[in-house]
Amino acid sequence: MSITTPSQPGTGGFLTFNSRPPRLCITSTAPHPPEKTLLLWKEEGFHVTYIPYLPSEQASYIKTIKTFNQNLELGETYGLVAYGDAASVVLKVAEKPLPKCCAIVAFYPPILPSPKHKHPSLLHVAVHTAGLSQMSPDPETCQWKCYTYERCSFGFADPSSEFYSHVEADLAWSRTLAAMRRGFKMDIDIESAAQAMWRAKYSMSSHQGALAVVSAMTSASPHVTIAPTMSGGLGRKKLQEFYSDFFIPSLVEDFTMRLVSRTIGTNRVVDEIIISFTHTDEIDWILPGVPPTNKFVQVLAVSVVGVTGGKLVSEHMYWDQASVLVQVGLLDPKVVPKKMRDNGLKRLPVVSDEGAKMVQNPTHDGYNGLLKLHGLMDDMANGS
Repeated sequence: MSITTPSQPGTGGFLTFNSRPPRLCITSTAPHPPEKTLLLWKEEGFHVTYIPYLPSEQASYIKTIKTFNQNLELGETYGLVAYGDAASVVLKVAEKPLPKCCAIVAFYPPILPSPKHKHPSLLHVAVHTAGLSQMSPDPETCQWKCYTYERCSFGFADPSSEFYSHVEADLAWSRTLAAMRRGFKMDIDIESAAQAMWRAKYSMSSHQGALAVVSAMTSASPHVTIAPTMSGGLGRKKLQEFYSDFFIPSLVEDFTMRLVSRTIGTNRVVDEIIISFTHTDEIDWILPGVPPTNKFVQVLAVSVVGVTGGKLVSEHMYWDQASVLVQVGLLDPKVVPKKMRDNGLKRLPVVSDEGAKMVQNPTHDGYNGLLKLHGLMDDMANGS
C-alpha cells in the first residue's frame, strides 16, 4: 500500500514536513476503546490516541480536546472519531475552529449540530446517526455529511454493544475511513492488492497460487464467500485449502475471466467480470458435483474485494446461477409448473448467455424479450 500526503496549503511546496503517521484521536465514554477498532486504524497506518469522556469532568475534557494540537509538529494535522455523548461534546466544541483538526467523524451523538451549521472549509465532518434511537435530519438539508442507519440503535458500531450490527458497522467504517483520508489528503492504492489476488487465483499453479492468495490476506480471519454455491472459507488455513484443493484445480483449459469494469472505493474493489469456460471437467465452485456436460458457458459475475491496510480481508462473489444451469442443460426455461402455467406464466424468468452478451455488446432488439413474451409491453407498442 502506498500513501501520498501532499504538502499542506500555504507551504509553497518547498518545506518537507515530518513523516510521522497521521494522528487520530478516538474518544467515547468507555474506559478503553475496542481492540478491534484500534487494530483497524493501526492497520491503515494511523497513530491512535484514546481519550475517555467522563461527564463529571467535562471542563477538563473540553480543554484536552481544544489543546490536542499542541503535541503536533509543524505541518501536522489530526482527526477525531467520537462516539455517543462524547460525540455531542466534540461537535459542540468544533462549532468554533479547532486548530489543525482536519476531520471529525461522530457516531450517534444524542445532540446533533444544526443542519445549517457550516464548519470551516478545511474541516471534513461526517455524522453517523442511529435511526431507531434518534431523529435525524434530511441529509440533503445538512451542511455537514449525515449518514442515517434506519435499522440501528445507539452502539451499532461498537462490537461490545448488545446493539452491534456487523453490516452497518462495516458500512460506517468505510465511510469513516473515507472521511479521514479526505481530511488528511491521503492517496491510497488498493487496486494493486486486488490485482495481485486476481493473478494468484487465475494464473498460477494450485499450490503456488493458494500460497500467494493467502499471503496477500490479513491475518485477522479473512473470508471468501462465493454466494451462488456457498463456496469459500473463513480463516487463512481454510482458504488455502479451498484454493489449492477446489478453486484453482477446477479451472478448465479454456477458462477465461474478462474484466468489464472496475470500481475502486475507499477499502473495496468491485469488478464486473465475464466468466467463460467449456464444462469439460467438474468445476467445484461453480457447478459442484455436476459431471462434465461439454457445454460452453458465459456468465456475468461481480467480485467485491475488501482491503484493510493493504491486505485482503474479504471477497464476495456473485453471478446468475440460473443462467449457468440453463446453459449446461440443468434448467429448462420452458418447463413451467402447471399451477403457474395455468396462471399465465409462459416461461421461467431466466436467461441463458444473453445477459453476458448484452453487457459486452448492447443491441436495441436484445432487451425486454420476457416482457414482450408475456404481453407486458403491449400498451407501449399501441402507443398508450
